[in-house]
Amino acid sequence: MNKTPDFIIIGAMKCATSTLHEQLAIQPGIFMTDLKEPNFFSDDEQYDRGLDWYLSHFESASPTAMCGESSTHYTKLPTYPQTIDRLSKHFPDVKLIYILRHPIDRLISQYVHEWTMRVIDIDTDIDRAIDLHPELTAYSQYAMQLQPYFETFGSERVLPVFFEKLIRQPQP
Repeated sequence: MNKTPDFIIIGAMKCATSTLHEQLAIQPGIFMTDLKEPNFFSDDEQYDRGLDWYLSHFESASPTAMCGESSTHYTKLPTYPQTIDRLSKHFPDVKLIYILRHPIDRLISQYVHEWTMRVIDIDTDIDRAIDLHPELTAYSQYAMQLQPYFETFGSERVLPVFFEKLIRQPQP
């Protein structure tokens, strides 16, 4: 029988999701997928690969391990509008972790990332980028990103974690 995710780190982008993924992966009894961002429930191309493809990322987990994955695309509304429906269809009882940080710090970090990756033109300053790329502000609108998860999964299944606390006190 295939293992399934017990929990998913759903975002937010540029809020230490990679750090948490790596920290959890080295904890005894926890299995994190090798592919950090399968983006199965968000990206149409990945979803089209099928549930068996997704579950294959959990095959090497021990039978008793708590399993997780991390995909920040899961909280990139309005870019990926089908995510929550797909996720709740397959795993209605999954627990979710959402890391958030000061929204402007997150936005600046994403701007630098997108600028470095040449998604944002090298000559575009941050003020202009905000006008040209509404996702820079949308992904920092935490209430908009989380409300559909609370409504679909219930607030008891969604754990907000603050970036600053995660960095200061990673073990707890």
